[in-house]
Amino acid sequence: MNKNRQKELARTGRSLLKLHTLGAAHAVTGSLFLFELFAENKVTRFILDVGLTVENQMADFQKRLPSGINAADIDHVIISHAHVDHCGYLPKLIKDGFKGKVFVTPATRDLMAIILPDSGYLQEEAAKRHKARYDRDHKLALAGSTAAAPASGSAAFFDNGKVPAAKTSRSRSQSRSSQHKSASGRGESASPRFTPLYTQIDGQEAIKTLVAVDYHQRRRLTPELAFTFTDAGHILGSAVVNLEIGEGSQKKTFCFTGNVGRRDMPLLRDLEPVKSADYLMLEATYGNRLHQKRDRLAVLQTKISEAYARAKHRDPKFGCGVILIPSFAVGRGQTVLNDLRILMESGRLPKIPVFVDGKMTLKATEVYKSHAAIMDDDTRKLLEAGIDPYQTPRQTSCEDWRASEALRNPHSEPVIIVGSSGMAAGGRIVNHLAHWLPGKQNTVVFVGYQGTGTLGQAIVRTSAGERPDSVSQTPLTPQTVRISGKPVSLRAQIEFIPDYSAHADYEDQLAWLKKFTRQPKMTFIVHGDEEALVGLKGHVEQTLGWKNVVIPSKNQEFEL
Repeated sequence: MNKNRQKELARTGRSLLKLHTLGAAHAVTGSLFLFELFAENKVTRFILDVGLTVENQMADFQKRLPSGINAADIDHVIISHAHVDHCGYLPKLIKDGFKGKVFVTPATRDLMAIILPDSGYLQEEAAKRHKARYDRDHKLALAGSTAAAPASGSAAFFDNGKVPAAKTSRSRSQSRSSQHKSASGRGESASPRFTPLYTQIDGQEAIKTLVAVDYHQRRRLTPELAFTFTDAGHILGSAVVNLEIGEGSQKKTFCFTGNVGRRDMPLLRDLEPVKSADYLMLEATYGNRLHQKRDRLAVLQTKISEAYARAKHRDPKFGCGVILIPSFAVGRGQTVLNDLRILMESGRLPKIPVFVDGKMTLKATEVYKSHAAIMDDDTRKLLEAGIDPYQTPRQTSCEDWRASEALRNPHSEPVIIVGSSGMAAGGRIVNHLAHWLPGKQNTVVFVGYQGTGTLGQAIVRTSAGERPDSVSQTPLTPQTVRISGKPVSLRAQIEFIPDYSAHADYEDQLAWLKKFTRQPKMTFIVHGDEEALVGLKGHVEQTLGWKNVVIPSKNQEFEL
């Protein structure tokens, strides 16, 4: 803001509120929204959500704040929930100079204490892989160049006029090295290819900045800024952030949904109604789609029963079949275990051995158990009665990699393995897939959205190229899939159950919006792909008759 504008605000006693959409704008991840409140010769800056940009990880190595604003200029951060695309950028913001406090619900705090150090560890491992790959390629290129160097006076090209392969390899390696040094300006050591965005220790340090605020507890940060969390029903601890900005006649209210959950899902309470807001920011992950209206337990029962029958056929080498369930460590894993428990205890499924393979899933499940008060009525009553909703009759926890490796030994009876990640983008489940996919007596059951470019999507995609989340029956699968750069034969049965999505579809969103007592002055649609954003905008305008529904662009600025 220029000085003349600041003087005018000081003279008139008026305030000015700016919003910068810095992430999850025309994108699904990287949630990051900056507010600037100019009032009485001072400016207060705060951020809603600090998420990693999963679609383009290199974006997080670049400056994400507006020109002229640095991390040290931010006074407060408020985070809606503990998914990494909403909270995972926090350690980097702190490394860059942020000194303030971060406000979350108690359950979000406990989940972030697991997620952020793990994210830092993954950042370190990715940097090591990039460095090792670069060193290997560079060494091979140099060796090839030496071997292919022509003798004095000989031609530098083969008879067909093409450059020898070794010379081409050297040229590419030199080009990468040159670009790498040029981009950093300081040589290899400064490149994000070889340096993690942040470390496991950085993730642990970030936890110290978290301040827990209960649902419905109004928290005032400054005389001009207060907020209240209400339950978003998306994952444990997820919140809709209800902001009060400014004072007196200049006070504005802003409702930020983060991610909101579906109606009548297990374990969690439903999304709470909000009566009104001057401004609304709405997520659109499923903005153009509807979830199938069917009995989730019945579908799971059918798929597992069929898989169990298939798995009883013993292979001479591999033994009985295995049922793999890739599942997100936070939310999805707990829901799947609860459903398996219900089906087995009621006799609708045999008491199949279940192995929970993933440290993150095990830790997150303990957090879920410790927050009985914010679960739905059925789950809370079970926990209060000393019953573990997430424990099937024959369940084993795999605490370390040795126990995980042992699961790839032949089995004398069919078993279920629940492991993260849900999109098979990493974790121990990847090793299980590489081992078990070639066996036709095995089954992989995917229980949610499979993101673009993930191993999960590669496995479940159909020959027609349908989106994985729109598949209503078992898709046709490719004959092979690449895992860790190697082709793996795909003979296992692949099942896809989209019923476990934790995001509201557009009917859920509209039902919630209809409870608003007045139309917001402006509604921002974020956190979705292009079709979803446009779809939700259309539904809000046509069904509710709302005006000023906006799909903001990245780095766009608004005066509210």
